[in-house]
Amino acid sequence: MTDTARIHRLLDETVRRERGWLISSLVARLGPGQLDLAQDVAQDAIVKALSTWPYKGVPDNPRAWLRRVAGNAAIDRLRRSVKELGLEDTWDMTAPSEDVITPSLSDPELDLMVLCCDPALALHDQLSLALKTVCGFTAAETSALLLLSEDALSQRLARSKRHLRTLSGDLARFPTRFALKQRLPLLLRIIYLMFAWGYLPRRGSALIREDLCREAIRLSEGLMLHAPETAPGHHALHALLLLQFARSPSRIDDQGRIVTLDQQDRTKWDQDMIRDGVTHLHAAQSSLDLTRYHFEAGIAALHARSATWEDTDWNSIARLYELLSGHAPSLAVLVNWAVAMIMRDEVDEAEKLLDQVSSNKAAQTFTGYHLARHRLAETRGNATTAKAALAQARSCVNSDAVDQFLAEQWQLYETGPIR
Repeated sequence: MTDTARIHRLLDETVRRERGWLISSLVARLGPGQLDLAQDVAQDAIVKALSTWPYKGVPDNPRAWLRRVAGNAAIDRLRRSVKELGLEDTWDMTAPSEDVITPSLSDPELDLMVLCCDPALALHDQLSLALKTVCGFTAAETSALLLLSEDALSQRLARSKRHLRTLSGDLARFPTRFALKQRLPLLLRIIYLMFAWGYLPRRGSALIREDLCREAIRLSEGLMLHAPETAPGHHALHALLLLQFARSPSRIDDQGRIVTLDQQDRTKWDQDMIRDGVTHLHAAQSSLDLTRYHFEAGIAALHARSATWEDTDWNSIARLYELLSGHAPSLAVLVNWAVAMIMRDEVDEAEKLLDQVSSNKAAQTFTGYHLARHRLAETRGNATTAKAALAQARSCVNSDAVDQFLAEQWQLYETGPIR
């Protein structure tokens, strides 16, 4: 990798990691009504980094540099707009060198996430605001994740920001323990969505966005420290994040290509993280209220604790997907349930499950659905049907890594028999 490429990669990683922190810190300092200003200031710091690092080199401490520049930019912007913002001339923006503020939860991103989950906003407005503002998703990523058009997303964000401008005072900037408890289930959902996109992005060049996965784990840990009591499913969600992420080192080979679960080197799995995940799963079992996270974490644990692909307990996995489908039905859950049934050699039952959603428009744009059809046809030895299903999977919107994997699978039909 050239020095220029290394600098751009480091800059990209730093910006993704720090953007949410910068915006959250500035909102806590300036107030929720100044979200647009906070975003502009953070962007100013990012643009300055983009324009100087490739030529002057990366600072010894990129994070501190970016935070200092953002803090200085905020001071300059405030000095130019004191009257416009209605602040006193003596209003102070001084802060320690490493921090812009000292937030109520010791984490400005958690503060802002709680603020974004204001019950006065519609559910999708809360999700849109949190994912776009705090989690750092692009407009395209947020709209794709929530199945919205970018125009609809823009309208939701504008509506949410208008509401934030009506809020004032410390109670708006710093969430109370009551607000944290009340909004915790939605905070968990945001973390779940953040991790899900990071673990398998639907767009872009990467198979996995480790920065998003690690940030989701960090935010989950932070909530456990500050929540007055653990919400039903929090331990289960945390177990799910750990058990899934523990397998990430083996998902990509040295050339950056996808390695399917049956081919992965399980010695690369993070056993300490798996043990931590199992511990949280055991803690989750004390809850009387079952959530989707309980079932998903149970499935992840069965995979993570299987010493080999052949040892996988597909009977239990299929049963958990069946229970999950009854508790939180979705297209993805049903497709994964069908795959588990195929692995149990119950292909007729699997086909019935897939037929249930065959007329669903969403299924036709879901890569997983077509790959399940592909696996079903391969199991039956029907090469023509398998190839047609693979062609449908290739027509869906995928990340570059998935597109490359599908192209390699397609090439097998061009050069030889079905595996």
